[in-house]
Amino acid sequence: MKTRIIPTLLAALMLGTGLYSAGAHADESIPVAEFFKKPEFNSQPILSPDGQNMAVLTPRNGRFVLAIINLDTRESKVVASDPDWNVSNPQWVNNQRLIFSISKGADEVLERQTGGGLFAVNRDGSAFRKLVVSVKEAMSTGVSYKPVSVLQRVGGDSNDLFVINNERGRDADLGASDVFRLDTTTGRMSLQTFNNPGSVSGWLLDHANVIRVASAMAVEPGSKRIQQTVYYRDDEKAAWKVIYRAYLDEGKEMNPLGFDFDNKTLFVAGRFGGRDKAALHIWDFAANQAGELVAEHPEADIDDSLLVDNERKKIIGIVAKGMKSEIYYFDEEYARLQATLNASLPGQEVHFQWRGNRAVVSTSGENNVGKLYFFDTEKKTLEPLYSVKPALDGKKLSAQTVIQYTARDGLNIPAYLTLPEGRPAKALPLVAYIHGGPHARDQFGFDPITQMLASRGYAVLQPQFRMSTGFGWKHHTAGWKQWGLAMQDDITDGVASLVKQGIVDPKRVCIIGASYGGYATMYGLIKDPDMYKCGINWVGVTDVKMLFTVSWSDMSGPVMDNIGAKMHGDPKTDEAYFHKVSAIEHAAKIKSPVLMAYGSEDIRVPLIHGEKMRDQLRKQGNTVEWVVMTGEGHGWSKESNNIKWGETVLNFIDRYIGAGAKDDTAKR
Repeated sequence: MKTRIIPTLLAALMLGTGLYSAGAHADESIPVAEFFKKPEFNSQPILSPDGQNMAVLTPRNGRFVLAIINLDTRESKVVASDPDWNVSNPQWVNNQRLIFSISKGADEVLERQTGGGLFAVNRDGSAFRKLVVSVKEAMSTGVSYKPVSVLQRVGGDSNDLFVINNERGRDADLGASDVFRLDTTTGRMSLQTFNNPGSVSGWLLDHANVIRVASAMAVEPGSKRIQQTVYYRDDEKAAWKVIYRAYLDEGKEMNPLGFDFDNKTLFVAGRFGGRDKAALHIWDFAANQAGELVAEHPEADIDDSLLVDNERKKIIGIVAKGMKSEIYYFDEEYARLQATLNASLPGQEVHFQWRGNRAVVSTSGENNVGKLYFFDTEKKTLEPLYSVKPALDGKKLSAQTVIQYTARDGLNIPAYLTLPEGRPAKALPLVAYIHGGPHARDQFGFDPITQMLASRGYAVLQPQFRMSTGFGWKHHTAGWKQWGLAMQDDITDGVASLVKQGIVDPKRVCIIGASYGGYATMYGLIKDPDMYKCGINWVGVTDVKMLFTVSWSDMSGPVMDNIGAKMHGDPKTDEAYFHKVSAIEHAAKIKSPVLMAYGSEDIRVPLIHGEKMRDQLRKQGNTVEWVVMTGEGHGWSKESNNIKWGETVLNFIDRYIGAGAKDDTAKR
């Protein structure tokens, strides 16, 4: 089978629309709270299989509720809500029924401790069923907690789903599980994987709902390395056979993404044949190796989900997440529609869901946080449905651009740079905004802190320093055991590059970030005390070794023992390294004021990280502003807390690098 990528050439098409071009207001006219308020609707609604209805999340009394919009009548109805929880992750089971979970908000770590659950309801609000209790309910009532993850819908009019869980008591440290068929009307589950090949963390079904691929993780005896084993079978009666093995710490694992509709062609992503960046291939079963190269990106890994149209029985394409997302289409019809919409909505990032003669189109762009449209593919009309954040409509936001710079050892570092709209790019105050992880990355698009700061005249740099994921194995592993070392230098070199170009005033630079970004803030103040006039650390690591030694943190288990120790240091052998890169142990070098904030319920970076650093800084006479967000975890979920934090961040930065700030870095 030969699969080719079809370019989405721009197609001119006149559309009858209700679009308009609104005048822009001055950036500073936007209240800080508007950046942090919950969106009026989620930007990516879920279209029903027949395209007649759309599931959306919208806030009511500070919590997201589930509403259904009928696309023929435009009538909406709230079908699920909770006074204390957000409805989250809605999915259609069929054209009449949906499932959803509950959450508190942004902190996925806290959600695993309290939220989750699984619930079902009809689109008219009837036939509600609790399928799986939340963690918090299970703990308070003594009911056995049996979490499930949804694999896929059975299809057609069936009320059933395929789900996975570890109900058979398998070791769940590395994700061991079974597949069940779940009836969303009765809650009954039936085991599908009596013949389970091992500690499987990932399953893949074909389009006939036959379980065909299983990916297992296990700790290798002796070496203690985590090894992936991928199993395959030709049909449900065939024996499982091994088709691939790899070690996680070599970055060569396979990501089975899905079958084509012939149920024979298997798409997989990985770094096969010594590749640095993961690419999409068709698996060659005859040679038992990666076969035809389907898609690759020159700067980024391709390992995301396939785009599938089940009704048309087509594999549409795949998303390549470089510094900006790109869709690689395999289907001409989809490529043609994408080009049409791109031409009709110039300057916007356009995504759509297509059913029959209708498509729901979502857009975002420089001055567009998110808008949704209804497109009739026969009448060629485009109708506005709603805005994600209507309070920001007509307001002038600041453009986020992609830049590259060279680190001192020659490594190329991609970064996002947001410059304040309407101001000359000369001698600007700068905020270096560092992402968490550190094995993570920033994404292109609206960020409330970035846009708030830019609206008040600050440039914002978001470097994708070494260790960041998605840019190839070499870029990632170049950051292994480089906390405070080359990883920190990458940030410094980005700031220095902007200073050298005259874009940034070297006397007005602040560094901020959460989690690892909080660590980079503290260590930046240590390593380059004269560069940064202030620092803001929220939920930040202050001592790398405490990731391993704080017993009430969730950073433990075989993954941390193997690849975690290689990335962040081994507590058994790297004592000298841990001492060298400890922010707490070198706090005496900090001269600039610091704002620190932690969640009282954080188990990823427990409160002790902040308390130890706070006490040390105050003992030596530093200016420290201290905030504890009660009831919050590794990030803020409450809208009021996000608004309060945004205002606190802006006031602190204004004080030290704002227009009236003094050039004073001495201890206070």
